[in-house]
Amino acid sequence: MPEIKREVRPIEVNYVCDACGRGMMSPSGDMDADTGDIEHHCLICDHQQTFQWRAYPRIDHIGLDEKT
Repeated sequence: MPEIKREVRPIEVNYVCDACGRGMMSPSGDMDADTGDIEHHCLICDHQQTFQWRAYPRIDHIGLDEKT
């Protein structure tokens, strides 16, 4: 199948803390290779939370004509 190209722009994706509702989540360590779990903590209240296969903050890319 042939390649196709299109212009995209980067966007930052953050996760707001479920506990305090103000702080952003940040990784506390590396991903567990067996489970895909990534421990995070809130930068304000230090709440701990685990995400699978996703680390925050991260950079995604969307097409120039797409809305966030």
